[in-house]
Amino acid sequence: MSAIGIDLVAAVCQAKGVDSEERAYLAGHRSHDPACLLRRWRSVARKANLRIVDLEVETSHPVVALCNRHSAPGSGLYLSAGIHGDEPAAVQGLLQWAEENVCFLREQPVLILPCLNPWGLINNRREDPEGRDLNRCFDRPEVPLIGAILELISGWKFTFAVSLHEDFDAGGLYLYELARQGESLGPGLLEQVEEIIPRHQGRVEGRVPRDGVLRRTRGMAGIVREIGGMPEAIHLYLNGARSALTFETPSEYSLYRRVQCHVRFLEGVASLAGPGNGGNC
Repeated sequence: MSAIGIDLVAAVCQAKGVDSEERAYLAGHRSHDPACLLRRWRSVARKANLRIVDLEVETSHPVVALCNRHSAPGSGLYLSAGIHGDEPAAVQGLLQWAEENVCFLREQPVLILPCLNPWGLINNRREDPEGRDLNRCFDRPEVPLIGAILELISGWKFTFAVSLHEDFDAGGLYLYELARQGESLGPGLLEQVEEIIPRHQGRVEGRVPRDGVLRRTRGMAGIVREIGGMPEAIHLYLNGARSALTFETPSEYSLYRRVQCHVRFLEGVASLAGPGNGGNC
């Protein structure tokens, strides 16, 4: 079944009890169309005076980053989505939030990776065309995309590094939080989102989240060994990010509601990152 077919089935299954706005979104979204998404990101870049960086990897679909054209004060905010192609709400949510927060993007130091695996997005696949899970490759600069990202972020310091994801096995929202001792933002951020989708109950990869949050301050090397590769969030946390937040929505909920969760989560992060979270100018 095609990726679009999967979403149409999901829309039919979720149709009971949805309002007209949600129904229209489910009928008309283009969440598996990277070309359409890129056109919208180019519009965001023009309005927010962001520079678009072509990562120049050998792929049939462009992979780009967006960052400030001119330097902005303070530490940066790293935002990424779509490293797993079967997680479309993350990609859509990041784009919708950006379109609604042009002033913030113009005034704050940001680095955005809006769709890291466009081939996977088109084909509804977690992996890239070579079968690699890119979120286990951040210790492999020989992988062209990873090498390009590592070169791009070299020298950056981030207040928050945010990776947006989805989980087919989850029954609700949850968050991986890598933070310094004594710092914890996760519970408050999830509180702002859970009215849309509740927090996950039960175990995640053998651990029970506390209020929906799996929090670590140390032991990163053990995690990398356990999962068989370096994920984006751990690399960023070990190389200049004060906090690394990996937000997960449950894939079996309506796409519309999952997208709104990502938007709401990013609103919470932006409110912590600095002033200027005031929507469009």
